Amino acid sequence: MQPSDFWQNFVNKQVTFRYMRQELQFNLSQSLFSSADVDIGSRFLLRTIAKKVEITQISYMLDIGCGVGVLGLSLKRINPNIQLLAQDRDALAVTFTAQNAVLNELDNVVAQGGLAFDDVGEQKFDLIVSNLPGKAGHSVLQDILHRMPAYLSKTGMAAVVIVKPLAELVAETLAEMESEILLREEASGYEVFHFRAGNLAQAGTEQGLEPYIRNEQAFKMGKKSVEMQTAWNLPEFDSLAHDTTLAINALKKKTVSGRVMFWNPRQGHLPVFLREQVDEFVLAGRDGLSLQMAEMNLERVGAGTVTHQHIPHFLEASGQYDWLIIFPDMDPGVAWENYLLPHCRDLLVPGGRVLLVAKSAYTHRLLQKKRGLHSKFDRKRNGYRAVILAKA
Repeated sequence: MQPSDFWQNFVNKQVTFRYMRQELQFNLSQSLFSSADVDIGSRFLLRTIAKKVEITQISYMLDIGCGVGVLGLSLKRINPNIQLLAQDRDALAVTFTAQNAVLNELDNVVAQGGLAFDDVGEQKFDLIVSNLPGKAGHSVLQDILHRMPAYLSKTGMAAVVIVKPLAELVAETLAEMESEILLREEASGYEVFHFRAGNLAQAGTEQGLEPYIRNEQAFKMGKKSVEMQTAWNLPEFDSLAHDTTLAINALKKKTVSGRVMFWNPRQGHLPVFLREQVDEFVLAGRDGLSLQMAEMNLERVGAGTVTHQHIPHFLEASGQYDWLIIFPDMDPGVAWENYLLPHCRDLLVPGGRVLLVAKSAYTHRLLQKKRGLHSKFDRKRNGYRAVILAKA
């Protein structure tokens, strides 16, 4: 199996979804939102669009936070002429959307990774849809809403769904924007809003990471304390997790130099800790917000060359490295013990090393396929295990 086909290992089930008398198939994953069936919020939003929107008049549509593609692909089934741009910060979700488009024989679908509106360009859309992420943080939700008008065509509209506890935040934000609310409806713990830009269409489209910032504080790592910014909806926003502390202890007396890949860098604590040793930082993982936060924190401390690979899974990681520092994914149903360390061997230069940190039982499973890698360090603490392996 080629790395580009490995996404099939993440498929949990395939479901049939009927919308406006049309039938679609969706592959779902336990590693993504709504793994058992199409979620209630998306169903609700699509019902309101079917009643209130002339779907046949839509030419360009944007799906923010697309997940497996339910919203955008369902509407495109009704009007195949729609040019759909689907976007998600999770690269695995982007892959599922693209593959579900193929499964349903839908053309003119672009699925791309990124935070809301990243790399959208100057395209204007007749419809923007979003199942707004309730855990993203208030400032992030407000930023998404504030930026929507700048991407709407003159007659375009947005249609969003949000969990009921956050509905007033959406209503207040739209009121501040003087948006024209076309519909507000609630059902099953969710509320839907349809709106147009109104009188205060936002001119700015480039917001950067500011809305995502949750905290700024000093973190003690080893003997030094470093000031870092942290984001909503990422771990370790105010303290280091046990596995990160264990990783720091494993590396305190090691020389980590050359080209180093950090898989799942989170807020960037490990890269920042090693900022004075590493020549080239390669930040890699599914979560685009994690990669951007880690890169920003490295830039704040004046680190060297930083690149990133926003990819759906570890088998798509490429290049040659002196070190790999990995917080592995624990994807239900994916037998990573058969793939992770063999791919590490392929990525390492001769004599290169990998630091692997995970729950003790999971680490034990991953070590079943370490042929060609020799143990240099092994320590357990607080239910986690850190191992350093060297390539012959």
